[in-house]
Amino acid sequence: MKVSDDISVFEESDHNSSDLRETIFNYLRHWKWFAFSIIFFLAIGFVYIKLTTPLYKIETDLLIKDNKGSAGGQNDLLKDLDLFTSDKIIDNEIQILKSKTIIEKVAQKLKLETSYFSTTGVRKRQQYGNLPFEVSLLKPSDEAYKTTLLIRLLNDNEAEINGKKTQIRFPIQTEAGLIQIVTKTPSALIPFNALINVKFNDLVDIVDQYGANLKVEPVSKQASVLTITLEDAIPQRGIDFLNKLVEEYNNAALDDKNKVTSRTLKFIGDRLDTIKNQLASSERDVEQYKSNKGIANIGAQSQLLLQGVGDNDTQLSKVQIQLEVLHNLEAYLGRPDSEPSNLPSMLGIDDPTLLGLVQQLGDAQQKRLALLQTVQETNPLVSSYADQIRGLKAAINSSVQNLKQGLLITQKHLLAKNIGYENTIKQVPVQERGLLDVMRQQHLRDTLYMYLLQKREETSINLASGVADSRTIDRSRCSKNPVKPVKSLVYIFFAALGIILPSTIIYLKNILNFRVARRSDIERLTRVPIVAEISHSNATGALLVVDKPRSIVSEQIRALRTNLQFIIPNENQKVILFTSSISGEGKSFISLNLGASMAMSGKRVVILELDLRKPKLHIGLDIDNTNGLSTYLIDKVDFKDIILPIPSQKDYFIIPSGPIPPNPAELLGNGQIGKLIEKLKTQFDYIILDAPPVGLVTDAQILATHANATMFIVRHNYTAKSLVKVIDSFERHKKFNNLNIILNSINLQESYGYGYGYGYGYGGYYQEEDDEKGKGIKKLFRKKAKS
Repeated sequence: MKVSDDISVFEESDHNSSDLRETIFNYLRHWKWFAFSIIFFLAIGFVYIKLTTPLYKIETDLLIKDNKGSAGGQNDLLKDLDLFTSDKIIDNEIQILKSKTIIEKVAQKLKLETSYFSTTGVRKRQQYGNLPFEVSLLKPSDEAYKTTLLIRLLNDNEAEINGKKTQIRFPIQTEAGLIQIVTKTPSALIPFNALINVKFNDLVDIVDQYGANLKVEPVSKQASVLTITLEDAIPQRGIDFLNKLVEEYNNAALDDKNKVTSRTLKFIGDRLDTIKNQLASSERDVEQYKSNKGIANIGAQSQLLLQGVGDNDTQLSKVQIQLEVLHNLEAYLGRPDSEPSNLPSMLGIDDPTLLGLVQQLGDAQQKRLALLQTVQETNPLVSSYADQIRGLKAAINSSVQNLKQGLLITQKHLLAKNIGYENTIKQVPVQERGLLDVMRQQHLRDTLYMYLLQKREETSINLASGVADSRTIDRSRCSKNPVKPVKSLVYIFFAALGIILPSTIIYLKNILNFRVARRSDIERLTRVPIVAEISHSNATGALLVVDKPRSIVSEQIRALRTNLQFIIPNENQKVILFTSSISGEGKSFISLNLGASMAMSGKRVVILELDLRKPKLHIGLDIDNTNGLSTYLIDKVDFKDIILPIPSQKDYFIIPSGPIPPNPAELLGNGQIGKLIEKLKTQFDYIILDAPPVGLVTDAQILATHANATMFIVRHNYTAKSLVKVIDSFERHKKFNNLNIILNSINLQESYGYGYGYGYGYGGYYQEEDDEKGKGIKKLFRKKAKS
């Protein structure tokens, strides 16, 4: 049992190897088509590369600074709140860099709404920054973005638009709308009189195009460095775009940071104007009071008292301003996030933690608003900002309450101190007391004015020294060679197409082919053994083994004759039946030549032409068919009278079919054919029955009982695979004795994998079968016809 299993595994492995070999050979025999297809597609790839606009990669690196605006002790607080970790900052900055607002500003400043193309060459080449003029679309028409204008600059004052001469520097009405042409400096690379195609682009489309093409990625998860890349057909335009993008990003960040500072400056300026007027009024009051009362000088004690009262009033004013600022901040914190407004001024607030938290709150709100311009409110990044804002508001509110409590205590102390000064002033003489009152107001306003001047200078310095929270590590740089198309990849792709296309066609041809194309097609459909494989022959003679004994087909017929010793080893088994599924499969040719080969070996052979409906043997042999099987079966002649010798081969005889009868099946079934075969056994070594096809009539099945072996002919690229299943059915139901298959008319030029070695290494031993073979032109045309 174990040995049987090993043999089965070996046979299966050998079968799989044979199938693989046949599949490979089936593709290799079409190598000319593969070569042509590859060359053709490589040529298409070459044209594609020449016609495709090359794209260059532009890249820049940007460093994002963490914990922007942080100071001192607020670092620990923000760290505890976990509001501004590095990865959140990076993700947010990426969204801001790719926001449509910034890209739109860049596109407008670089004037990308207008595209220029040169008209020379096969491929239109887009131009940038090297033209003698610029075109602006002032008022677009309905067809503005679908219209192309052909413009030629004639001189500094005239241009030609779509063949019409017009003046420049003034609005011009065209098909695209109202445009304006402005000449540039003479340093342009493209000269005057050059035809330029001008096309206008919708700003929305430009923003979408660059937004999709722009890539912003962090260098690593831990780093806060962003790599910004862009692919552009014009390197300088891509470089300008990235540089301008970073510039606009920094400007937007600075604008967000400086909004509070600018509002503080405006607040201080307004207060200075008011206090300046009040101070002038107080100085006039002091001067008028002294003049009216005739007071030239005031005592030193009164001066000291006035100084103390003024300082106390100044401190009380500062506390009141701080409380007012905190009140405004509380009102701001109470507003919902859906109603954004400007941050209140933090004038007079010196607490670094509170100032840092307010600054962070402003930055977070600005970035949330910028992000909402490009994504939905449900986006996770927007949600993360909302969480940060809520946490910051809670921290700010806690700091405000603590600071407010301290300011209220300070205010209470200053008010009490102020009451003490007022009681002291009451003890001063009346004139001095009046002078102290007016000088007190002057001193208070003068001190407050100087305080506001100092704050304005500090705020102006902060505004002027503000820097962005990012730094450009490397300026924009362009790749040396185009990144698209990659020539090697393009050629590999088109070469692959050159292989895939014919492979697919061959595969589909094999899949859709319903005819027997190779030996394995038969072996998959039936277990009936294949005893011989006969090559295709172009010879015209009926007896090929006699006319051309050294041909490949003759050698294969002799191999079949040898195999018969194993099929019918008993000498008493002399009858061999030849049949096929349909007409034209070559059973008459093989049976006739097999009989001739047997006769050449010294055997006496007779062949019976049993296809009474469509006989062919006697025609090919040019033998008289007046009497034959049909006349013998109706008892008109004796069997000896219908046995005719075949002239071209000794010991080889034929019984022709005779005249075509109206009832062949009834004649073959009347019992006479069996008696005839028994008589022939006594005179001949082998009896060959050339029966009609079983797929058309039942004659062969009637004759099957008289045969010791049956040879079923299957023709290469002719017999349908479904008919092979019929052969398997005959075997399973034992309708034919000792059933075997002969694969006929195999084209060696198209059928690798059958194991033929005929002619290999033997030079011209085998005789040519086609008399015209070797004649150059006819041979070429014959191959073309076959293909």
